[in-house]
Amino acid sequence: MTKAKSLSQNYKTLQTELDTVMIELQREDLDVDTALKHYQRGLELINQIEQYLKSAENKVVELKAKFNVPA
Repeated sequence: MTKAKSLSQNYKTLQTELDTVMIELQREDLDVDTALKHYQRGLELINQIEQYLKSAENKVVELKAKFNVPA
């Protein structure tokens, strides 16, 4: 498996897990302790997704520079 494909699947996995956490947080029967755990996990996932997207953005900038594509 190529690195790009692996990273893409990683992003999809993170996004899917975040979607699941968000659905869980919307449950009416959710207790406070579980909600806090889900909230924390959601913040962790958001951080990981932001890091992934920043890395992808940096890669695009590098590729543009390498191939002399105007910004």
